[in-house]
Amino acid sequence: MSIAVVGAQECAGAFLERDEWIPMSVTWEPRSSGRPLYLRISGVNGGEVELKIDPLNGMLTQLIVIIPPPQVENRHSALPVLQVQGQAPVIDRSPWGWVETPDSAEPHKSIAETVENLGFIQDPDIIGVTFSDEAPARHVRCEGVTVGVSSAGSLVQITACL
Repeated sequence: MSIAVVGAQECAGAFLERDEWIPMSVTWEPRSSGRPLYLRISGVNGGEVELKIDPLNGMLTQLIVIIPPPQVENRHSALPVLQVQGQAPVIDRSPWGWVETPDSAEPHKSIAETVENLGFIQDPDIIGVTFSDEAPARHVRCEGVTVGVSSAGSLVQITACL
């Protein structure tokens, strides 16, 4: 399953945190006041990543690298022409059983799981996670955080400036 990016939402800020236990955490503002949707991602070759999504609008609000996946080169460092600035990606909520009808205001579940081809980027100026080998066709950016999206609309990578 690829992680579908279905749009972008205005972002008030994005920041990177790192410590000895969590190698990378990115938070986009504003965060939802409600309980987030969780996407737990296991790497084909190792690694564990968690995404938190706002259940009301699908905005990605947090990325947490729990166990770093294998290190990969930053192959797609050149920014494509098409970029959205001051925005955070909106993730498709259908993996949680979300059906937007007048009768359905809640997802069927709060946790979804998937397996992706995860990689970890750690350069002197950039840290990030790749979700596939595809090249980004466009980027959604907020401050020093860049989200790469493939031409098919899949989440490709998330990088942050150090």
